[in-house]
Amino acid sequence: IFSKGVLTINKATINVIAENKTRIYGAANPTFTATYTGFVNGENMDSSGITGAPVVTSIANTSSSVGNYDIVPALGSLASANYAFNFVKGTLTVDKATLTVTADNKNKIYGAVNPAFSVTYTGFVNNETPLYSGMTGTPSFTTLATTLSPVGVYDVMPGLGSLTAPNYTFVFAKGALTV
Repeated sequence: IFSKGVLTINKATINVIAENKTRIYGAANPTFTATYTGFVNGENMDSSGITGAPVVTSIANTSSSVGNYDIVPALGSLASANYAFNFVKGTLTVDKATLTVTADNKNKIYGAVNPAFSVTYTGFVNNETPLYSGMTGTPSFTTLATTLSPVGVYDVMPGLGSLTAPNYTFVFAKGALTV
């Protein structure tokens, strides 16, 4: 005697993988996207019958500090008769923004000691200032001008000195000392 059995066909699993992205501190998040793996029977996204799209988000925003943040895919409007979905996180890397440190132009009289040098910072984001950016330390300065330098114009070049900032990297621009 033969008895009839039941064959159950379960859905195959598609991995919905959030793609890794990178942006600069203070910039808007890029558009988050996902890729799909795990198709069977030679299918691809176009031939699989999958409809809709996932929702792909991150908690990171323009104020999020330098570092790595999860990019999280979720079901959104995805649907399929033949596939179940497994969601795999990606990573958003927030890199440092660039601050330009420019030596301020200064004047001195022939024979006098060099004045105290100062700088101007440009490139802050999120309405930050040196005081409210987490930046610490002071730049260094180099110039060929001394008390014996004749009348003329001399480069003043700022350097890293003890400057640090959690969300910024520095580039330096020269100023001028006029004797």
